[in-house]
Amino acid sequence: MSAVSNNSQVSSTGTDTSISSNGKTDAAGLSSMFLELLVAQISHQNPLNPMDGTQYVSQLAEFSSVESLENLNTQAASQLKYMQSLQALEATGMVGQSVDVAADTIVLEQDGPVSGALNLGAEVDSVTFRLYDQSGELVAEQQLDQPGIGTFRFAFDSQDAGVYRVEAEVTAGQSKQKAPVYLSSTVERVSVGSGPDDIILQVNGLGNHYLFDINQLTKATAG
Repeated sequence: MSAVSNNSQVSSTGTDTSISSNGKTDAAGLSSMFLELLVAQISHQNPLNPMDGTQYVSQLAEFSSVESLENLNTQAASQLKYMQSLQALEATGMVGQSVDVAADTIVLEQDGPVSGALNLGAEVDSVTFRLYDQSGELVAEQQLDQPGIGTFRFAFDSQDAGVYRVEAEVTAGQSKQKAPVYLSSTVERVSVGSGPDDIILQVNGLGNHYLFDINQLTKATAG
């Protein structure tokens, strides 16, 4: 999933576990239905050739299994709703916290630093971070030699308000290639939809992003 283009808040919808429009019933509905069918079966049986009692026992056992499964489904649905509510509550607690977002462009509404992180899964000779302004002019540059493997943070000194782009170039031997970066900023707002995949964070200067697209890094390897 990628960044989201709007920050409208979506109200959540629930699922009714009782008799619904699709014909499914809960455990109580199944019990009532079974008793009605059993009474009808007994009432209409041939008195000269009544059903064997073991058949009733067998039917009751089958119903009990179905009822148990329905109860388990109901409990699982309740637990899922609880987990979703808990996750939404935890997400709202992220307002004001700093997060890392997979992005290379940030909008500074006021003067401030530009910072972020880079994940390296293999050893390289060096990493060069470059900061460009909205006109494409190089503003600042940093180089990290033999960084090793891990997560490495970078930070450029306070810049004037405006639009900036960060580029990371990895050098390994004679090879040079661009590497994706994460930019850091604070969460301004959280919008909660109908499920865990609909939790959207509005990040200052970086737009709207799904919760699972956020790369929160509490620890980083020192450069």
